[in-house]
Amino acid sequence: MENSLKGLTLAAGIIITCIIISLGFYVAREARDTAANGTGQINALQAEFSDTSKTMYDGTEVSGSEVLNVIRKFSDETFGIQVVTSKKKESYFYIYRFDPATGELGKKSQTDYKTAQDVTSPNYINPTGRFEGSVVKDGNGTIIGLIFTQV
Repeated sequence: MENSLKGLTLAAGIIITCIIISLGFYVAREARDTAANGTGQINALQAEFSDTSKTMYDGTEVSGSEVLNVIRKFSDETFGIQVVTSKKKESYFYIYRFDPATGELGKKSQTDYKTAQDVTSPNYINPTGRFEGSVVKDGNGTIIGLIFTQV
């Protein structure tokens, strides 16, 4: 009788231990899934905040001097800016070229901030002119360029 009681106590101890270990694994798995979900949300917020400096120009009317500031501000990024002036209704690309229809980024542009300030240059941007901005995204939703059209 004593041996059977010891056997039942041992079996109960083993079952309780297995239940506790199973609960531990369950809690660890839930914590991992929650952490992964939180990391995904943080990454989405970070991407949204990093694009804020570019999306603020979407549908906004800005001065030519602000367009010049944008060209200077993003000159070190893999990013394109297209400016359409009312002078000749031609468009010029700064920093990188891109296709507004497909959202594909092209080659590095030859025009830069200094040529945009040169009054004798065909791609001169009048600092007092008014421009309307729009954002161009690629197939993944990443902002690859801005278009400023003189109004």
